[in-house]
Amino acid sequence: MNLHSNPMGDTFQTSSHSIKERIVPPLDAKRETMGVLLAIQYIVVLMALRFFLISGTEAPQYIMPYQRLDTILTGTQRTLYQTLVSSVSEIEFLRNREGQWPEEELLKIEDVPPFAGAFLPKDLQDYTWFGYGGDTWFDYIGNNPEDPEAYSFILRVIDLHADYHPHPHPGMDYDPNQKVAVQVWIYPESTRPYPGERLPEANWWWVVSPDDPILKLPQRDLEPVPKGNNAGASQ
Repeated sequence: MNLHSNPMGDTFQTSSHSIKERIVPPLDAKRETMGVLLAIQYIVVLMALRFFLISGTEAPQYIMPYQRLDTILTGTQRTLYQTLVSSVSEIEFLRNREGQWPEEELLKIEDVPPFAGAFLPKDLQDYTWFGYGGDTWFDYIGNNPEDPEAYSFILRVIDLHADYHPHPHPGMDYDPNQKVAVQVWIYPESTRPYPGERLPEANWWWVVSPDDPILKLPQRDLEPVPKGNNAGASQ
């Protein structure tokens, strides 16, 4: 039998039959395509697994019943909270200068906001401030009788190196690297009276930032350190 090819090169002629040629992709090309598809699927699975692991290992927040995240505060109430925290450096300076915690009147004379309301938004200028405390800690309570929707605030400043001071608080007692602990407490009532030392028992809320280190580990309630007991106690 004689075979002949036509000018196109894809058909071979015999005397009685015609044979057509088919081009088949090499086996290596198929394997390469399958390999690429498998690699893409593998990457997708890894990305999904990584997302699951990251979201599943996010550090929990250990919030006590008397604590609230600062996101509870909005508008000018949040401004007041931030202003109170910012005032602590001036309070420490005046305490060192005067030898005692400064009263709210001195802070007003020294133009320290929020005690000096001229630097605040108008609706925060209606707050009235009173000071309570002693040698080892001091509380500044603010009420706003003009706004029934406002919160009452307490700025508590604590000497961590004193033998006796209120608990709970941030920081560690007798920490050589930290002299003062600062807290802001709120009550959802505009003219709440001063409750005294035991703020959690009076149903006040300690405002904390979501990234506050105190929320990263389980907390425990601590009783005040007895006078004369110099053993450190962390909170």
